[in-house]
Amino acid sequence: MLQNRMWMVVAALVVLGLALSACQSTGDLGATGPVPATAKPADPETAPLATATVAPTVGPGTQPAGAPGPIAGPPPATSPASHPPTATSRPQPTASPPDTPPPAPVPAEILAFGVTPPEAGPGDTVTLTWEARGERAILCPTARFVLFSEADCRPVALSGTTTFAIPPEAAGFQSIELVLRVESGAAAQAATARARVAFPCDRAWFFSGAPQAGICPRAPLTSYAAAQLFEQGMMIWLEDPGRYYVLLESPVLPGADRKRVEVINDPLEILEDTASAFEPPGGLYAPVSGFGLVWRGDVRQSPGYHRELGWALAPEFGYEAALQCDDALPSGGRSWQTCYLQGPAGRVIELHPLGGWRLLEASETP
Repeated sequence: MLQNRMWMVVAALVVLGLALSACQSTGDLGATGPVPATAKPADPETAPLATATVAPTVGPGTQPAGAPGPIAGPPPATSPASHPPTATSRPQPTASPPDTPPPAPVPAEILAFGVTPPEAGPGDTVTLTWEARGERAILCPTARFVLFSEADCRPVALSGTTTFAIPPEAAGFQSIELVLRVESGAAAQAATARARVAFPCDRAWFFSGAPQAGICPRAPLTSYAAAQLFEQGMMIWLEDPGRYYVLLESPVLPGADRKRVEVINDPLEILEDTASAFEPPGGLYAPVSGFGLVWRGDVRQSPGYHRELGWALAPEFGYEAALQCDDALPSGGRSWQTCYLQGPAGRVIELHPLGGWRLLEASETP
């Protein structure tokens, strides 16, 4: 009987050891918490004889007394339900400062541009002075004919002073120009100014002793002339070169200061003579000879001007006249000369290249 009880005690101790081993194995596999070792209940008959002490509960990471070595286990896992995750702040990207728009380009503007002296000749040196706003400036000499090229242009400061030597090759020219061009922005918004250097002339106008420069007078032509005044204009004939000028009072265009002029050259091609059909009222006159033929329209070159001129205020009369034109060169297939005709009583008549005439004021010079 005693022997049976001893075996029962031994069996209980074996069972208890196996349970402890199982708990240790479960902790090593990642159990979520400590597992208490429970002994198999002893038989009621043997319980009073059980004297073995139950080993304390061993948790993960705790080495039981008498264990052969350290026993390490993973830390207990936290249940998501019982421990909500803590929000982790993420680094926010640093906001970049807004791009600063490029400054608006300064509008190109030329405040001043001049040349001294304004009259000079080939071989002379002139001084240019300017003031401008913008981003870049370039200075170029130019002339009507091929004398300068782009290679003669040079960049300059926006404001400054420089000199320019007129090349001897400009001899025979009337003038040259210096062109200042100022640009601004990628679209090349630009401003341009010109300064003209006129070359001195060899002669003056017949009605002025003032020195001339640039477009110069040609030699004057002097001739015997006849003139006749009408109600609405005047007629002048020059023996040399044989030419009639019909000076009307009607303007070339509404509001223009120039009046109409018709030019008829000798020899006259007479078609008929209708002089007997024109009887002037008292105190007025009908023109005769060449004036009469042109006035009535009896020549091929004339449509007749008796309605536009009216009757003559006095008979025709003669005087010494002068005709002088400038040396402006033809362009675009036409002449651009301005001529000056000495009229009755010393008055000077300007004949415009675009047509029309006007009386030059006594103080005026071309």
